[in-house]
Order: sequence, then structure tokens, then C-alpha cells
Amino acid sequence: MKFARETAIAGFYSGLIFPVVLITMLLPALASARQTATYTAKLNTSALQPGQTAVAAVVFDVLPGYHAQSHQPLSAYLIKFEISADPNPAIDFLDPIYPPAQIVNSPALGQQSVYTGEVIVYLPFRVKPDAVLGDATLSGKITWQACNDEVCFQPQFKKPFSIATKIVSAATPIFPTDAAVFSGFDPRIFSKGAPVPSAAPISTATTVDFFGLTFSIGASNISLALTIALAVGVLFNLMPCVLPVLPLKAIGFFEVSRQNRARCFLLGVVFSLGIVAVFAVLAILIVALRSTLHFSWGEQFKYGWFIWTIVAILLVMAAGMLGLFEIVLPNKIYELTPSHESAWGNFVFGMLAAVLSTPCTAPMFAGLLAWASAQPLALGVAVVMAVGVGMALPYLLLSAIPELAGRVPRTGPWSLVLKQMMGFLLIAVAVYFAGGRLASSKEFFWAVFSVVAAAMLFLVVRTFQLSHNIRPVVASIVSALVVTAAALALTLRLLGGLEWKPYSQQAFSQARATGRPVLVEFTANWCGNCLALEASVYHDKKTAQAIHDHSVILLRADLTSENAPGWPVVNQLNPGGGIPLTAIYSPNSDEPIKLTSLYTTQNLLDALDRASGAKG
Repeated sequence: MKFARETAIAGFYSGLIFPVVLITMLLPALASARQTATYTAKLNTSALQPGQTAVAAVVFDVLPGYHAQSHQPLSAYLIKFEISADPNPAIDFLDPIYPPAQIVNSPALGQQSVYTGEVIVYLPFRVKPDAVLGDATLSGKITWQACNDEVCFQPQFKKPFSIATKIVSAATPIFPTDAAVFSGFDPRIFSKGAPVPSAAPISTATTVDFFGLTFSIGASNISLALTIALAVGVLFNLMPCVLPVLPLKAIGFFEVSRQNRARCFLLGVVFSLGIVAVFAVLAILIVALRSTLHFSWGEQFKYGWFIWTIVAILLVMAAGMLGLFEIVLPNKIYELTPSHESAWGNFVFGMLAAVLSTPCTAPMFAGLLAWASAQPLALGVAVVMAVGVGMALPYLLLSAIPELAGRVPRTGPWSLVLKQMMGFLLIAVAVYFAGGRLASSKEFFWAVFSVVAAAMLFLVVRTFQLSHNIRPVVASIVSALVVTAAALALTLRLLGGLEWKPYSQQAFSQARATGRPVLVEFTANWCGNCLALEASVYHDKKTAQAIHDHSVILLRADLTSENAPGWPVVNQLNPGGGIPLTAIYSPNSDEPIKLTSLYTTQNLLDALDRASGAKG
């Protein structure tokens, strides 16, 4: 009866939590979705006739204080202004005609090619001679990126426009419309070339990259997409941001199973539902609201309020692990600790695990999100939810077979020590996120190292207090020395290494002008996978030698804050969202070689060879 009551309470609160989580995750997207322009579409004639030439116009008004990048921006990182027509069986479209751009300079962004005020783009076309009479709709997409004098904002991709009209017989009179809008159109364009063929069907194939392996998913590969989604979800649990959760839940499930095995499994189900609930919110953001929001998985960690919320939750949980709840905190908060395994606590803990995964898993997830957002609503939601199910599977397994965690200490002082060590682990994660937000460099890793050293000292002291046997004492001292030495080595490794220049559009343009390969690493202090790459691939002697041999210029785009200049570039190069991302530019190409997610030293060496023209 008690668990049934807890489950009912968890269900009630989950109904309240779901919209709160949705609103919380919506805020970053809404904050960046400022209005910078308005647009309308017009037709130069009251109706269309078979065999007729006509022209549509997209009238784009850039709001005061902003400018839009032109159709030919000066930087490869900026999104060009682009109009595209949707295929229409009755129409042959010609190329759009863009107006001249203005060249402007700003101290922050440098020289740019832009549009300001009213911008009119003409879209000429011919009505096919065999066009069917009746109602017709001309439609298309518009893409642009707006900036002010200091920063460029998130691009607006493929926003729709449409014009409702009719195709009438040649005997039906038609009249010109909106003469002022079309006064700048030159009708001689129709005699200068053949019409552009109707657009080919749009491919919805996309790729998923992980550890240098690339999977291509087409529109018909539904089973492959679902399989990869499940596998990616399972792999989420191995990421540095999520890995601390596994031992915590293993201990919790094992403790409960000794009293009630069925209850242990049901708690695992509730914990899994918490994970899946977050992915349900994500499915709404990415798939169901894809036409109104530009939301990138993991990007919410660039917002200070989000980081501090996560830090506060981690510190509350750590306090519970260390036993402080019994003294200063109410019982409801204490339910979040594994020693008080409640349905409500497990549901919230599951949501936290899913949220913690975002800064480490975004690149693994980006390809699937891009594919899902291009599919029918039900299929797209199913694929995103499958990732959540995959992430939840190990916890379901632990709750169903708690003996997998059976080697943890039994109830008693040693069990308490183990729980307290898990508390120190949560404090280290909290300090990592907080330090990454406060510090402009990676010096905050000394604070993380201090927490690890304090935890090891605590372990040794408690072992002396609890054991009169020399073997546990020696084991604790050796373990503490090994862990502390490893943490010190990792800290020193992250603080040293290659010489990087900070990324800016000006620095990038200057680097490209040298005619040498340019490598841009997109990273952030809160991105665990980015730090893993920096500690491994970028500290490899082979990497340093290849960079020297190819005379590569290194730029580091730090995306820790929401105003970092590299964010528009990430949204262009990796629209699904996420870092780590490395872009390597060859002197002879404007299109970079991209390395997404985790990759090996050999992957980087091969890319440097290609960029330098040594191979392929």
C-alpha cells in the first residue's frame, strides 16, 4: 500500500513536473528567438495563365538596429540570405534575383556584406502550357541571419512563405498588381536563359557520427534509425557527465532489493520514466515545434541560470549523501538520496540524469535529431523517445537484477563511507559546472582537483577510524595516492598543451588570409567530451607533430557563455546542435572538414592530411 501511494504521488507530481521541464527547456530557445525582421510575399499579377511569365517578390523588412547577412556574406561562418521555391507541377522557376548588398564595418564584427531596411528579392517563373486551371499556391522557404553591431544571432532556417492565386484561361482578363514592389524588376530576364528545372525531391538522409564511424540514415531506414537511437541512448550512460549516476543507482537498487525485490524493479521503472519524460519534452521541442523554435540539444548549458540550477540540485543531493539532511533539511528533500528510495525521488533523479547527459551527448544525438525533425511527426517523436528508452535500459537491468551491484558493502559504517564518497563525487561535478561558468580559463580545474584530494583524505581518515587491520588502511592509502596522482596529472594536462588563439571573425579571416590550414575547435568548460578530447587527442605527440608539419593555425572558440561569437558558426556547421566540433579549413576550400563528437588522434591526422592536400 505504501508503494502504491508513493507511485500515485509520483504520477501526480510528474504531471506537474512535465510542463515545468518543458517551459524550462523552452526558455533558451525563446530567449534567442528575437524578432529581427518581417516579410511578405507578393505576385505581380491578379491571376496566372498557362504559358505566361510572371514574377513573385519576397519583401523582407529588416527591423531598425539590425542587419541581415547578404546572399554573398564575406565570411564562410555566416549564413547567407537565401530564397528557394518549393517544387510546383504547374510552374518552372528561374533563379532568384537578389539586390545589391551594402558593405559595413563594425568594431566587434569587422567588415560584412549586409542588407538593411526593405529588401526585395524577385522570383521569376513561367507557368507551364499544360497547367491545370484552378486554385494554385506558390510557396517557398527563406533563410537569413540577423546581426546588430556587436553580435550575430541564431540563423532562421527555411521559414515558409506562400502566395495564393488562380490559374485561369487565356480568355480571362488579368491585371498587374503592386506596381511599386515590382518597379525594379527587369522582364528581360526571361530572354536571358532557360528556366531552372523543377527541384529534385529533397533527401532526408542524414548521418550519425561517433568515434569516427559514420552511419547514413535514409527516409526508408526506420528500423536502422530506431536501432541506432537505442544504442546511442545506452552509450549516453558512459559519458563523463552521466557516469556518476550509475554507481549511485546501483547502490540504491541493491539496498531496496534486500527488503523487497518487486519494489526495487518498480523503482527502476519509475526512474526510467523520469529519463523518458525529459526525452518526451525534447521530442516536443525538436519535432513537434520544429517550425517555430530553433532548439539545440545541450545548448541550454550556455545559460547561467540553467547551470546554477543544476549546481544547486547536485549540491543538495551531495548534502544528502554526506548525511546533512538529517540536520538541516526537510524530509521531502531527503527523498532524493538512494537511502530513502521513493517513487518521487527516483522520478526526479531520472530526469536529472537525462538533463546531465546533454553537454556530453549533444554531438552523438545531433544526427538523429536532424533526421527525426525531417520525418512525419509520429516517427520523429518515436526516434527521439527511443533514445530515452535506450538510456533507461541499464537502470531497468540493475533494478531487475540487483545482484549486479551485490559487491557493494552491506549496511553499516563502510556502506556509509561509500555513500559519502559518492557525495564527494557529486560535489566534484557541481564544482566542475560552477567553475566552468565562473572562470574564463581552465584554472577552475584546481578547484575540482581540491575536491578529489579532499575526498581521498576523507577516505584515509575514515579507514583509520573504522579499521584496526593494517590491510584496509594500506589499501585506502594506496587508492588515495593513485586517484590523487591521476587527478593531478589530468589537471596539469588540461592546463598545458598546444598554443591556441581565441576565435573571432577577425582572427579567422586573418588566419585564412595566410594561405595555411586553419583548425577551429569549438569547446566549452561545461562540455566533458571536449575536455576529454583536449586531454587525449590534442596532447598526443603525433597531433603536435602533424600540426607543426602542416603549419596549421589553431583557433579555439570557447562557447561557455551564451554570447560567445562562435555560436552562430556551430549552428551553421552542425545544425542538429552540439559540441565537440572541430572544423579544419583547407587553403583551397571554403567548406571545412568536420569532426563531430568524440574522435581519435588518427581521425584528426587524416583530416589534417586532407586539408593540407597531402592525401585525397
